[in-house]
Amino acid sequence: MFIDRNGKVRKPVVYLADFEMFLPTCQETVKYWKKVCDKYGFIGLFPGEGDPVEPGEDYWQRVFDHDYTHMRNCDMCIAQLDDWRGHECDSGTAFELGWFIAKGLPSYGFYTGKTPLINRDIEKDEDGYDPDGFGVEDREYPFENMFTLVKIASDFESACSLARADFDEQLIKNGYAPYEVK
Repeated sequence: MFIDRNGKVRKPVVYLADFEMFLPTCQETVKYWKKVCDKYGFIGLFPGEGDPVEPGEDYWQRVFDHDYTHMRNCDMCIAQLDDWRGHECDSGTAFELGWFIAKGLPSYGFYTGKTPLINRDIEKDEDGYDPDGFGVEDREYPFENMFTLVKIASDFESACSLARADFDEQLIKNGYAPYEVK
């Protein structure tokens, strides 16, 4: 709930987990995401924001610390779950999303693909096992089972809409009017 001790409702802060920072279109995408967050009454926080982490000793530890600080300052997560370097989402994004789930914080995702994992272009035998002997799950779902803990939409704005509906439900239960989407 995002109601302070004085009964004032505040905007939830959303951690925008993704692989966008590795793409040349990052700035435009993040600008769009922040605009959509604002439309739905959220404050979008992109992990690439803030003081840049300069190269040098312990660089990756400092990157982790930077992102982790952002995560701790957020109320929920919306994660981009499109395929990255293979048939699954970015492992860093999955790690971040898992942290939010483990903390019991609202977690949403968006996946623009529609193909269940079993039907993707993954080499497998007639019994559904890949060349390493691992089963490819056949649950008409685009991800491994653990992702069923995440509310997943087909695009970023739809994920924001899902989150907004959940927060409005909490507001109404506590006697507040729902947020009016602009």
